Amino acid sequence: MKRYITLPKIIVTVFVITIILSCSEKPKTIPESNLFNTEIDTYLSDLIKADQIPGMAVAVIQKGKVIHKKNYGLGNIEHNVPVSDSTLFRVYSVSKLITSVAVFQLIEKGKLSLEDSISKYIDDLPQSWQDITIAHLLTHSSGLPEYKEETQGMSDKELLLKIFDDTLQFEKGNRFKYNQTNFWFLKRIIEKVTQQKFHDYCIENQFSEVKKQAIYASNSLLAIPNRTPKYKFDKKNNAYEITTHKAGERSHAGNGLNVTLNALIKWNAQLDQNILITEKTKTQMMTAYEYQGKNTPFGYSWGIYGPEDKQYYGFAGGGVGAFMKFIDKDITIIILSNGFKNRPIISNAITYISGVVDSSLVRKDRMLNEEVRLAFLLNTYDEALKTYQQKKRKNPEINFERALNEMGYYFLSINKTNNAIALFEMNTKENPKSANAYDSLGEAYFLAGNNTLALTSYKKSVKLNPKNENAQKWIEVIEKNR
Repeated sequence: MKRYITLPKIIVTVFVITIILSCSEKPKTIPESNLFNTEIDTYLSDLIKADQIPGMAVAVIQKGKVIHKKNYGLGNIEHNVPVSDSTLFRVYSVSKLITSVAVFQLIEKGKLSLEDSISKYIDDLPQSWQDITIAHLLTHSSGLPEYKEETQGMSDKELLLKIFDDTLQFEKGNRFKYNQTNFWFLKRIIEKVTQQKFHDYCIENQFSEVKKQAIYASNSLLAIPNRTPKYKFDKKNNAYEITTHKAGERSHAGNGLNVTLNALIKWNAQLDQNILITEKTKTQMMTAYEYQGKNTPFGYSWGIYGPEDKQYYGFAGGGVGAFMKFIDKDITIIILSNGFKNRPIISNAITYISGVVDSSLVRKDRMLNEEVRLAFLLNTYDEALKTYQQKKRKNPEINFERALNEMGYYFLSINKTNNAIALFEMNTKENPKSANAYDSLGEAYFLAGNNTLALTSYKKSVKLNPKNENAQKWIEVIEKNR
């Protein structure tokens, strides 16, 4: 039976109180002025209220100094426990960054090479897998079949035999395709080379000074002191429930790290100071891999994001956490949270915070679109619409398609179809050449039961983009049932 945690009517008050309380939880050795940025705090407070994020811990580091560090909200909703410096967060796929560093540490020691075939470390692989390399695993270009987490009860040998029957998804090195099997194999390789459990090796070589603040566990059901659960919101019951995602050690390399904000700050300092790996190795680790097919900007398990002059590196995980570095500006942003009602857009948060910290990183379009999104989530529809119209008048050069589309779907999700249609209609008027805007409007009309207008919108979308398979599918459905 699922255990629901009902949202109290005073949840906003609780958030405000816990935010105030968490402000006092600052290390005594660092002056408050060096740890707090008012503009970042205002944005994050709005983000937490808008997306109803139970708890969060955020740090921003610039040129080796922490310029913003704060705990927000609740680590445990049921018992009203605030997030603190002791709170452990599951970081999900951010764990892959730790795995990548572990691999490159072993490369520096001469125990591994990017060019090593995985068959050197994993026995009895199919012939077609023999020349897949460690580089292919790190860059998600192996083409290996994906293993399913429901197979956790199987032994490694049993699971290998099961996936051996699957064919490769594509030729190695051809393209990027995110795949957890890559990191299961990296875990096995690290364990064979080091003769240690994967988690022991990573803690010993990357978190040795903060061992109690970094734990590997991919099982959400384990009772771990100070760990906040991940909450997901059940809209039917108007309540949060604790996720029951259960995975074993096989998943550790891909999503198993549980860590405090302070431990990641320390890890980042060691990375920046070339303690974990050398500067040369670090550069290689974050260099974009050259895929044979379509070029996807992605390093050796480090994502590469943003326009070329505002590029940043790192990874996000589970919709709740992110570790991102603006290498050229020497800025690092760490976001840890434990759930949401309205899924926050992590890339928007990174973009917004970076623009606050360094004016050269400002992406005005993305920041204004985020402000519009928050306006609709924090205010009444009419109030938010006025805010949007004011921003539109002041910034006629900015395209707000992203925010209008996002909020249209938000209103569809809460069954306010008329508001959704109004936003989608506005979007098509302001972006008459957008196939996506007309596709979204078609969906809203269809859900409202107006098949005639839905068909017109979908046909307009296909005219603008003949490759729009979604619109083509719904045109066929509507015409078949007329």
